[in-house]
Amino acid sequence: MIQVTPRERLLSIGLIIVLGAWGLYALAVRPACDRIHTLQRILPEKQAQLRQLQAQSAQYAMLRSELARQQTEVAPPGPDFQLLPFLETLVEQHKLSKHVVTMEPDTRQPTETVALELRDISLKQLVDFLIAVQIPESAVRVSSLHIRKNSNNEALLDSTVGISSSRLSHPALATDTTP
Repeated sequence: MIQVTPRERLLSIGLIIVLGAWGLYALAVRPACDRIHTLQRILPEKQAQLRQLQAQSAQYAMLRSELARQQTEVAPPGPDFQLLPFLETLVEQHKLSKHVVTMEPDTRQPTETVALELRDISLKQLVDFLIAVQIPESAVRVSSLHIRKNSNNEALLDSTVGISSSRLSHPALATDTTP
């Protein structure tokens, strides 16, 4: 057995205490301090994001209630309403007859839907037509819209518009035939 003098014992105990204190600082105190600094930096950012999210949530709730109110105001189309004649009338009113390439019913959709392809129209003509289609009295909406630049004239557009009404296109789907 090795003889250790009291001075060496005191030195080794002191060294063990210093190493233990350094290990405790390196493994516990310093990471905790770093985390505190990180949280002090991130918390104000997260609080600002929370306030922004609350404001957007309030705006969403307001818009949702407004949409629900508007949907209750819009009456479903009457039994004699037909989408294709309605669109033909709108096309004539907006003087788009010469721009219509095709206007045909889309039978793949459960609701009454018409695919309308327009060529060589201006942006203003298209917007005016789309606004007229979606007036609340008609219970008709634009279900799809694809706009492309015209290959011959950069100032004009080609567009394919899907327009649908809330009425079912297949009357058999509206009635329940199960006993």
